[in-house]
Amino acid sequence: MRVPLAPYRPYLWFALAVILSSLPSLPLVAHESGFPEKTLKSVFPEATGFTARKKSLSAAQVKRIEQASGSKLHANDNPATFYVAVGKSGDGSGVLGMVLVVDTKGPKGAIDMAIGLKRDMTIHRVVIVLNKDDPGLAAATFLDQFKGKNSAAPLTVGKDIRYSGAAAAAEAVAATVRRGLQILTEAGKP
Repeated sequence: MRVPLAPYRPYLWFALAVILSSLPSLPLVAHESGFPEKTLKSVFPEATGFTARKKSLSAAQVKRIEQASGSKLHANDNPATFYVAVGKSGDGSGVLGMVLVVDTKGPKGAIDMAIGLKRDMTIHRVVIVLNKDDPGLAAATFLDQFKGKNSAAPLTVGKDIRYSGAAAAAEAVAATVRRGLQILTEAGKP
């Protein structure tokens, strides 16, 4: 005997919502509990909101990212979780860009950063969220050098990126920005 579900449908949706809300959340990047809004707003302060997206990268995409960035993807890079920044945009689409939070290990310790790309796929802003390495890595004079760069830019410390502190620490950041740029470029493809 089949029981019609139509009269119970509102209760089923409620039960599903209760079950889903009780599941443990995934560990979040940037050491924030819950949605990383503070980190995202530091990259796109003009945004009125953010929408999380997740995209699994194919083996071919991973290979392209690793070749173009010159570094291996970390285990937490795939699937790629990124955030679409929304707000008042010049073209009326409401999309300002994307943000990816990535991490690396410098010579002295962990570095977490958020990389924001504008719609034209150039860097809007790089923000150091956690820095257990050289304190100068979080300085605007260093990070502002990444603004406007795209995935074709070499981002080479000592050439187009200058840093007066430990070169190895600066290279760890530059390599991670290159990796992040490539991940967002691939994740943005259909």
